[in-house]
Amino acid sequence: MSRFVMVSFFFMGWTFYELSGGTDFVPPERPDPIAVATSKPIPESQVTAASLVPKPLFQSVQQPVLQPRINRATTALPDRPDANSSLRSEVALAQISTIGDVFEFGVRVRTAPSDEPTLQLASLSGGLAPLAESAAPPLNVAVPVPPLGPDIDLRQVTASRVNMRGGPGTIYPVVTQLLHDVAVEVLEDSGTGWLHLRVVEGEQTGWIAASLISKKRP
Repeated sequence: MSRFVMVSFFFMGWTFYELSGGTDFVPPERPDPIAVATSKPIPESQVTAASLVPKPLFQSVQQPVLQPRINRATTALPDRPDANSSLRSEVALAQISTIGDVFEFGVRVRTAPSDEPTLQLASLSGGLAPLAESAAPPLNVAVPVPPLGPDIDLRQVTASRVNMRGGPGTIYPVVTQLLHDVAVEVLEDSGTGWLHLRVVEGEQTGWIAASLISKKRP
């Protein structure tokens, strides 16, 4: 064992000797201490506030603002003809005369010194009766009320959750489940302890034990 250790150390020493250059090994030259002492020091860079501000890599090019072109030339609008006052008065008088024929009152047209026609109410036959008749609201027509049917037997579910079955017995399948206080209508009481019921909301029909339903109201 000791021989193996000695051979291993010898082999490792020889390997290190060969890797370092062997007989051709030349130690590196050390710099002259006098030359190192006389070398110029590296100048320190001066740090200012302006140098700390980051500068953009790309400078934005200011684009000119385009202004919309305004066309100064405008087209002259055609002159609007003046309103004919006499024609307007004739149209108004014709409309008022038509209304007077409906309500049975006369209309007289009197010419003033200024040659402008004026309207004067001559008479109103029948007073305000035509106006009252036209403004009277229509009478309410009585609608016959159909006779009420027989009293409906409405009850409620007293249990927290019950099964509604397809027939009067537990042998029939469950069609739905009802919760507490659900309103039901009794369609048939077979006398066997089961009631044929209809759910008021949903129109679902089925059978539930009478003990799970409230009593009939007097």
